[in-house]
This record gives sequence, structure tokens and C-alpha cells, in this order.
Amino acid sequence: MGINFHITAVREGTIFNVMQFLSLERVTGTLQVSFGQNIPEVNIYFVTGNVTTAEFGAIIGDAVLDVMLCQEYAIKEVRFAPGRINQLNEQANIFRASSLAGVMLNVSKDVDHCESRTLIYGLIPIKNEKGKRSDSLLQLLHDFDDWNDFLMDLPIAAKDKSAPLPQCALIHRALSGTAVTYETPLVSLRALRPLLDIVQPLTEKEQTNLRGYMRSLLPNPRATHMPLERFYAFASAIESIAQRRSREVGDKARKAIHQLIQTSTNLSEAVKA
Repeated sequence: MGINFHITAVREGTIFNVMQFLSLERVTGTLQVSFGQNIPEVNIYFVTGNVTTAEFGAIIGDAVLDVMLCQEYAIKEVRFAPGRINQLNEQANIFRASSLAGVMLNVSKDVDHCESRTLIYGLIPIKNEKGKRSDSLLQLLHDFDDWNDFLMDLPIAAKDKSAPLPQCALIHRALSGTAVTYETPLVSLRALRPLLDIVQPLTEKEQTNLRGYMRSLLPNPRATHMPLERFYAFASAIESIAQRRSREVGDKARKAIHQLIQTSTNLSEAVKA
């Protein structure tokens, strides 16, 4: 009987560890990676422990591994189903290296050096200036053929960033120029500085806790913005620290939080209009 498993507690490094395990066990079957109920799954095919092909709609082959590792924070489930695959999509072949370690090392380097990742937030709904929308950026990537013409027609911009995937470079161009926008209001991390200044100096424990908490709330470690609903949680932690300082500091922090929320909401509404 072949290996069959289902993981729901996905942590950083889970994907690499799972793929390494499957490689060592020389399995044949399909690794299915889910980003959520309404987003198509990633399918990665193994034959006697070798990663052969990978598919995620319009994203195929090596590019799938880049997307998966970049958006590992968004992964909800990982499942493996043993069994031979009747027909593999040769266009989706993994070419990057002969060994899994080599494949994942190259993917990790790609993700680390990706300049576009700062605005790539996989689970947030998105729409373009013509009203075309997608339930998430990951769905847009999956259905990229439907967006390609619009994105390719956008003019080259000074804010352009490079990316291992040309799709992500185009998406970053569209987002930074507001030709495409996230439907969820975002709070710039730069805008948090005045709020953090209110509770300075932080104790070493407060600083460590806040840093770890912020990291858990970001769409990815390189993100420059935080979704508004996650900012509420972070703001609550800041307000709690401020109240411990004094009532006056607590009131000051509360006003700064309300101002940030109002500014972020107004910016989002202005872009949508």
C-alpha cells in the first residue's frame, strides 16, 4: 500500500520537507496543494521519487514551484495520493535540475531575489480598471491567459520590478500603476512608523513579540502592505501596549489607529472610483 497523507497545519518549510520525504520514499503519485476552497489546486507529479511535472492552470513546470514557495503562507492543505499517472503534460516538465535539492535550492533563490514579491498577495480579490475581477491573485495566475492581453498592453513604467515569472512582473506593473487594484484596503507598513513611535521605547520582550506578530500577519515576508482586517489585530496589540503606558498614551495611539484606518479606506475607495 502506497503512502497517503493529508496535512492541514502548513508551516514555513512544509513544502520542501514534504517533497524531500516523497523523494526519499521514492513514491509515485500526485502531491496536491490547496490555497483554499475556491482556488484550483496545484498538482505536482512524482514518479519513483522524482518530481516530473507540475501544473497550476496557465502556470506550468518550474514556474509552479516558484508560485508555491512564494505563496507558502497562503497554503491551507497538502495532500498526497499514490498511484500512477496515465498521461503527463510534457509542457509542464520540471527542467531546472536533476535532483530535488537542486530544484528547490534554485526556486528558493528565485523567490529570495524576486523584486515583485512586495506586492504579490495571493489570497486577496483583485480587479482591473475596466471592472474585470478575480476572486484572488492566485486565481488570476491560474487563469492568466484571460488577463495576458490586458497586462501586456500596459506601458513600461519607472516602477517596474523584475521577477522570475514574467506574469508576476506584469502584475506588479499593473498594481503599482493602479491599472489593477486589490479590493481589500491595505495599510502601508511605512505608515505604521508614527504609530510605533507613540509606544517607544519598547521593552525587549515587547519588541520581540510585536516583530513576530507582525510577521504572522503579513501576506508574505517581503510585503510592503498589510490587509486592513489584519491591521486591526496588530493595532489592538499596539493599543494594549499604549494603555499600559498611560491613559494619555492610549488615547494618542487610538487616534493614530483611527486615522490610519480612515486613510487606508479612503485611498482604497478613491482607487476603486
